[in-house]
Amino acid sequence: QIIRNNSSFLRRQRGIQKAFSTEPLNLKSINSPSYNGLINNKAVGVTLAEDNKSVVVAVKKNGKRNLPAKSIVKTTIKNGGARAIIKSVQGLVKGKNARFAKLAARRASQLLRSVQRASKKAKKTA
Repeated sequence: QIIRNNSSFLRRQRGIQKAFSTEPLNLKSINSPSYNGLINNKAVGVTLAEDNKSVVVAVKKNGKRNLPAKSIVKTTIKNGGARAIIKSVQGLVKGKNARFAKLAARRASQLLRSVQRASKKAKKTA
């Protein structure tokens, strides 16, 4: 209830009714209780690793709710190509929170595709 209208992660845009959220464990980036990483016990987040070739999956632990820094377990997935990474992200998240498995796979796919596009643009300009 408290963070519904007031949060440092909240982003609003003109002409769009829904508010967006930039929190790390929010897969859809929508300000909604079902996707909020601060509220949910089984929150999941997918980000790119520093090498831009692998994906980091962050999952919230059940027992460490009062210790926010220790409540998140991060796993880096590097094996194979993009399809293999997406498949293993989906399998990892399915074991923790089956409802977010397809969302996490979609997010990983978006991130890997964005890196591929950026590298193609760099090659064209060079």
